[in-house]
Formats: sequence, C-alpha cells, structure tokens
Amino acid sequence: MNIKINKKYRNLIWGFLLVLAACSPENSGIVGYSYHNITAKYNAYFIANEKLQEVLLEIEEAHKNNFNRVLKVKAPIDTNIVNSNKEKIEDVIKKASIGIQRHKVSKWVDDCYILVGIARMLKQEYEESVETFKYVNVNSKDEQTRYLALTHLVRTFTEYGEINNALAVIDYLNRQKLSKSNKCALYLNAAHYYQITNNPNNVIKYLSAAIRLMPKGPEKAKMHFILGQLYQKSKLDAVAFDNYSEVLNNRPPYELSFYARLNMAQVTELSKGEDIKKIRKYFEQLLKDGKNLEFRDKIYYEMAEFELKQGNIEEAIPFYKSSVRESIDNPRQKSFSYHKLGLLYFDEFKKYPLAKAYYDSAYKIMPEDESVYPQVATRHEVLSDFITQINTINDNDSLLSLAKMDSASLNEIFITLRNERISKEKEEEKKQQRAKRNQTANNNISGFQEGPTLQTNTAPGGKFYFYDPATLAQGRNTFKRTWGDRSLQDNWRTKRTQVYEEESAEQEDEGLAETEQNEKGEKSEEELIAQERKDFFNSIPFEQEEQQRLKQEMEVAYYKLGNIYNFELQEKKDAIDTYETLLVRYPETEYRAEILYLLYIYYEDKEEEKAKTFADELLEKFPQTIFAKLIENPNYQEESNLASAKVKLIYEKAYRLYQNENYKEATIEINEGLNNYPENDYEDNLKLLVTLISGITDGKNTYRFKLQNFMENYPESELYDFAKSLLAAIDNLDKKQQQKDQIKYIPFFDQTHYFVVIYEKNKALSGVLPEEIEAFGEKFFPDQELNAGNLVFNEEYSMVLLSEFDGKNIAEAFYKKFNSDLSPLKNFSSLNFSNFIISKDNFQIFYQAKLPDSYMEFFNLNYQVTP
Repeated sequence: MNIKINKKYRNLIWGFLLVLAACSPENSGIVGYSYHNITAKYNAYFIANEKLQEVLLEIEEAHKNNFNRVLKVKAPIDTNIVNSNKEKIEDVIKKASIGIQRHKVSKWVDDCYILVGIARMLKQEYEESVETFKYVNVNSKDEQTRYLALTHLVRTFTEYGEINNALAVIDYLNRQKLSKSNKCALYLNAAHYYQITNNPNNVIKYLSAAIRLMPKGPEKAKMHFILGQLYQKSKLDAVAFDNYSEVLNNRPPYELSFYARLNMAQVTELSKGEDIKKIRKYFEQLLKDGKNLEFRDKIYYEMAEFELKQGNIEEAIPFYKSSVRESIDNPRQKSFSYHKLGLLYFDEFKKYPLAKAYYDSAYKIMPEDESVYPQVATRHEVLSDFITQINTINDNDSLLSLAKMDSASLNEIFITLRNERISKEKEEEKKQQRAKRNQTANNNISGFQEGPTLQTNTAPGGKFYFYDPATLAQGRNTFKRTWGDRSLQDNWRTKRTQVYEEESAEQEDEGLAETEQNEKGEKSEEELIAQERKDFFNSIPFEQEEQQRLKQEMEVAYYKLGNIYNFELQEKKDAIDTYETLLVRYPETEYRAEILYLLYIYYEDKEEEKAKTFADELLEKFPQTIFAKLIENPNYQEESNLASAKVKLIYEKAYRLYQNENYKEATIEINEGLNNYPENDYEDNLKLLVTLISGITDGKNTYRFKLQNFMENYPESELYDFAKSLLAAIDNLDKKQQQKDQIKYIPFFDQTHYFVVIYEKNKALSGVLPEEIEAFGEKFFPDQELNAGNLVFNEEYSMVLLSEFDGKNIAEAFYKKFNSDLSPLKNFSSLNFSNFIISKDNFQIFYQAKLPDSYMEFFNLNYQVTP
C-alpha cells in the first residue's frame, strides 16, 4: 500500500529514523556527532526556517506593486506585518538558539546564527543583526557559509541606512569565489542596494547577472520585468521588449503577465502603418479578454498614451475618459487619467475651466507619494485661483450692468431668464423619463430572453465561481457599483457605513427639495412669479456702497488674473490684455505703478514707442518706486542686493557690539550703515536694533515712542510682530508697576514668620524640594518644629512654604544659613530659585497679589539678611 506523506513531515520522519539508526549499538562511536547534526537540523533549524519563510512570504505577498513605477527588487519590510508576527519571529530566534546552545558541535550552528540575524533585521534590531552576521563571518569554518552571512549583511546595512558599509561588503564579496547560490543572493541584494541609492545602471548590471543564475519561476519573471522597466526608461525599447517577453516564459502571476504584455505594446518598434494597426488590434484583444476586466482602466490609459505618442490628441482624450469610467477600485490609476486630461486641456487647448475640473479630481484622489503630486497640487491651486478671479469679474460685472438698467428692462431680463430655466428643467425631465423607459425596456427584454435565473456557484464554462478570475472580477465590480466600497464584516447590508450616510444625506436633500416643491405647489403661478421676481431684484446692487464694494473686488480680481496669466500660465498676451483693461477701468488703481512697469517690459522689444509711453508715465508719477528705479537703472536690483550684503555685515557687527553692551559704538555702526546705504533689505533690522539700544540708554518713554514709530514705518517687516510684542511688554510692565504701587505691606515684625522658596514648576522638584528644605531646618534649627509644604503659586511657578518661625530674628538667622555654602539648593544649581522670609500677615497679602517683585523691595529694606 502506497501512503503519500507531506514532504515537510517526511523530512521530520526521515530525521527521526536517522537518529534511531545513529543511536543503535553498532553505531555508538559516532552517536554524538550524528545525533547533534540531525537534531540541530530537524528540531531547530528546520522549524525555525519554516516559520521565518512564512513571515518573509507574508511580507512579499502583502506588498502591493505599483506598476506605474519600477517595481521593488525586494519588498519593503512592513513593520505592521512584523509586529503581527512578533511571536513567530521570537520563536524563530528561540528555536535557532536551541540549535546553537544545545548542539554546539553540529554543522548547523552557523545556519542557525544566520536565521537569528535575519530575524533581528526584520525586527529592526539592526546592530544585533550586524553583530550576528559578523560573528558567523569570523567564526564559521565553512567558507561559503561565511559568504552567505555577508550577503545578508549587505541587506541589513542597506535597511539600516549604513550605505558605505553595505558598499564595502559588496566590493569585498565581488572579489571572492562564491558558490552559485551565494552569487545569486549577492547580486539580488546588491541590486536592492543600488535601487535604494538610485543608481539604475548598477541595478541593471546586478539583476542581469542574477537572472542568469536563477531557476525559472515567478521570481525570475519579476526580475525580468524590472529590467524591462529600466531599459524602457533608458529608451532601449528593443532590450526592454526582450525582457518583457522573458517574463511570459517564467510562469508569472497573471497581473505581472498582463503588465508585461501591456508594456510590450509600448516598446514595440513601429516602422509602418500596419504595425500601428497591429498594436491597436492588440489593445482591443486585451479589452475583450474576460480575465482583464479589472485591468480595463489601465488598458484604456495605455491606449490613450499610445495615441498621444502618435500625435493623435483628439483620439487619446476619449480613451483617457474611458479609463476614468472603468476605474472602480484603483484611485491611483484614475488620478493619472484625470491628470493627463488636465494637462491636455491646460497645455494644448488652453481651456482652463475644464482643465481645473480635471486637476481638482486628480488632486483629490492622487496618492501623495506620486512624483507628479506636487505639480498637480500647484496647478490645482493656480487654476482654483484663476477661476475665482474670472468668476468674480464676470459675476460682479453682470450685477453692475443690471444695476444700471431701468425696471422695465430688468423685468424683461427676468422673464427671459425664467423661461430659459423652465425650458431646461423640462428638457432634463424628459431626458430622465426616456432613460427610465429605456432601462425598463432593457430589463423586460433581458427577462424575456433569459427567463427565471437560478443562483448558482458556477461561472461561465462550468468552473466554480471563485476559481474563475474573470467572473470574480466582474462580480466584484458589480458589487461595488451596487453597494459601494465597504469592508468585509457582519451584517454588511444593514451597517450604517459611510456609503449609507452619504445616501441618507442625498435622500435628505431630495426630501427638502420635495418639501420645497410641495410648498411651491400650494402657491398660485402669479405668487411664484412675484416671489421669484422679488428675489431677482433683491440680488441687484442698487445701493452705491454695494456697487463700490463690487468694483473694488473686480479691481483686485483683474490684478490677480493678470499675474496668473503672466507668471503662472505664461500666457503673456492674455496678461497684457488684462493689465490694460485694469488701467482703463480703474485709472487710479493702487497697482498702476507695477502694471506700467510690466507693460513697459512686455512692449520694450516689440513696440518701442508704446514702451516709452509707459516708462515716461512711471518716471513722472511714481519716481520713488522700485519700478521707476529699475527703468532708470536696470542694474538697480543687483546693486541693491550688493548693498544689502554689505549692510548685513554692518548689522552683524552692530549686533555683536549691542550684545557686548558697547551701545555707543553699535549706534555709530548703525548710523553709518543707514547713511551710506539708504535703500537695502536690512534697513528695518538696523532701525529696530537702534530702538532696542535707546530702550537701554534713553529710558522707557523714548523706547516706547521709537517702537511705535518703527511699527508705523515698517508695517510689512518680518520684525513687526516682534516690535509689537516689545510694546506690549512695556504696557504690561506699566500695569504691574501700578499694581505694585497699590500693594501695601505691613511693617509689623513681632509675629510668626515663614520661609518661602519660589521655583519654576517641576514635578520632580515638587516631591524632593520640601523634604530637602525640611531636613535642613531640622538639622540646624531643631527647636523650631518646622514643616515644609508645596503650594501652587501661579501657572508658571510653585513655592515651598516652611513654617513657622517664632519671630523675625530667628527667621533672619535661618535665611542667612540657608543661603550660605551649606544651602541644600547647591544640589540644584542648574535651576533658578528665589527665596525670602515673610511675616504671617504679609504672606496673606503676597499670596493674593501673586507679584514676587512687589515684596522684594520691602524685604530688602526691612530685613538684615546680608550673609
């Protein structure tokens, strides 16, 4: 009878039999060595390796390939998977350690160490992993085992970011005679290293060497695919085609084979019209293949790219749109199609509102790790601003035009607009009714042709439903269209997930609309028209103040729109038209000087007379502006930058003098800088620095005046807020002084006294400090029965209260002792403390006032506390 035994367990049984054979009397001379070899291999190494391979396989399978980029040679180590397999990895280390500790004479000890090193790397214990592989390299007696450990060391150094060390090990191993398996491992880890360090030429070099040593299979197919991608990026289409072809010869997973076929179409050399037809036909075949249902979005995208490559923009656009429609659970791919449509409408057709719509969609769903994401985000922002300005101009202009009309004309416009709206609503209603009738007819025909449908688990062709990828993909897409993208969970039909919440919101909106419709239905036609007419007239800005606001908005919008055309969209002609419109409609605009300069620049090499007109007006009306100075001296900006560089050195020197309290010399430096270089980028810095000096040398009132003057003269300065905070600090100081003046401490000292220490809030100190101070009191003043406690003083400070002393004299004696060389605060010298003694009555006043400075003047005048 033949019994089939799983290979995994057959090895264990075989190992057990070998142990028995080794333990027989006739083999007693070799029992020790054989026993340790067999037991180390099957009881330790084999089990540990099986578990480690399970974790590595899970990491590989969990990694989702992004076929729009070059695939990863090694799947990134997913910390989530490592954490979820923490016990398994620990067990790998434990089992391998058993082989090391209990079977020291075994030849499997080095292999167990290597498993420990890999497990440590997965756990990101890189230093321990490095030490483990180095240990094997130094202590193993087998040359190839040492080399194997070093190949794993390359991967560990790469993951650890020790790039130079990884390269050193690669160079060393390249000079050694490695076995075929070690060579393959080295080449793959070296390719991974060069991919991480962004060196595609060396990735190609090592992958090409590795695939010559690899057996046929999915892993080799993946490496050929990566080579194909790298050659394709290098414009070596023929070599890329060969590598994509090799993918198909190595039993690839279906997804990999699909993308290999797709990329083959991209790199096929086209010499005639027949070749182009052949590629188009190939794409159509891919679309028809039922196994490609979930890849239809990618196929359409590549069809669009192919047509774009041939210069057929009009043919490419429908394919991009089809890619968007077919994309159900691939937001990354959908974002690429949106982006390409946005690019075409932006760059080729200059249809910016339409481009904005596509950029908005791309921006919302494109993953931020895509290399083009920053450009998409920038264009999205620019186009949003562009449309805002366009809408502001058009809407405000329309409203202002309406405001100029008489009531009869407005009434005619109202009726025209109302009739157009009603006509559109009726047409839309008819369209919906036609669609509903067509849907009903299709359902009836379908039902008539197919008859009753029995639910089975069988796919077309007689396969079990879940074994057929095409049917499975179709079912998945149908589910998502019906139920939305929801996770697998109990009661998934009835769970109030986000999909239902959105549907509920839509239904609520529909309900409100229906209620509004019902309310309308209750009114007569004349009442509805009267209400709509009233709303129409109320929206028109008849008031002068409102019209002025709309005009100001338009002025700013014209300025911003011109700048968007000029600097963001690079549409110079549109920019000039916008600028000139702005000057005509708003001749007194605050932007006139800048616009005149921009018009001068544009016309300078096109129409000299026109350019001169703008320059003359600018020099005559705005001579002090930077724009006028740039016309007089085209090198003005460069010279100004040079002056700023010199003033920066002056400022740095003056600031050092200020820090060293050499205020007179600092002021001289500042004045020389301001006089010799009247226009520079550091003028505000110099002005504020001289203001700070005056605060020290000239008193508070002068300081306040100069700060106010600085804020008036430099409202756009980066230092404005700092100056504002300084001014606020002066005001706050004045308020505190007023509060201090109102506090009156009592000069009656024949009473109980307290000792107080104030310090910045610190949880560690609050537990230690009272004990230290109380211990100090017990040691030097045992007769006083002193107790220390911690109190909150305010949001920033805490205080220790030591009570109580019999009178002023004993309290003064304690204060002097506490502040001598014996002070317990010597252990906390890095921290800031203040301490004093205070009478019981004055403590009540002090604690309510919460102003330490208010008491210190009274304290220094009334207590003999000099040590």
